[in-house]
Amino acid sequence: MLGQLAGGVGHELRNPLGVMSNAIYYLEMVLQSSPDNVRDYLRLLREQVALSSKIVGDLLDFARIPPAQRRPVHIRGILDAQLARLSGHERVSISVDVPHTLPPAEVDSVHIGQIVFNLLTNAVQAMDEDGGDLRIAARSSGDGGIELRISDSGPGVPADLADRIFEPLFTTKARGIGLGLAVSRALAQANNSRIAVANEAGRGATFVVTMPVAAEQRA
Repeated sequence: MLGQLAGGVGHELRNPLGVMSNAIYYLEMVLQSSPDNVRDYLRLLREQVALSSKIVGDLLDFARIPPAQRRPVHIRGILDAQLARLSGHERVSISVDVPHTLPPAEVDSVHIGQIVFNLLTNAVQAMDEDGGDLRIAARSSGDGGIELRISDSGPGVPADLADRIFEPLFTTKARGIGLGLAVSRALAQANNSRIAVANEAGRGATFVVTMPVAAEQRA
């Protein structure tokens, strides 16, 4: 019943959020010569709508994890698509290191894309308004897997919370409902993958997603 309620509320909220997002886009286009404070408020609105949309997405994902449709996909394509969706990263330096020789992973691209988007959003939010460094790297793990690492230069995850951050409804943020990482773990498990945090408190956090290499590459 709770899952059905979350799904119903999520679907109902998506429509007005979509209307607001389109309205903000239009205003940004027609008010390009407006004062700085007007553009700042439009940016703030865009960021808040994006945050609300993510919470709605987490509710829908948590209500129902669809079966994985696994096929060979290239990690760089997934990264590029999710980075294009990312907002609020104007003060963040982003580096991406994915070798062209990296074999494809055998995963559901929509599922892994949602995991990546959650981790990128968390990384940006973990860094304060002064910005920071967001580092993304992918490598073969040597045991038939592909390892994607997303690192930020924020405060890191306290050691005593490292095991709890993947629990549903647990959050250290002032905003949000604590479903993003729980959904990410469920999506990873549905794709025969795993997600973990390698953390240094005070020096940033690194989230590691390990995925299977496509079967054709293992043959």
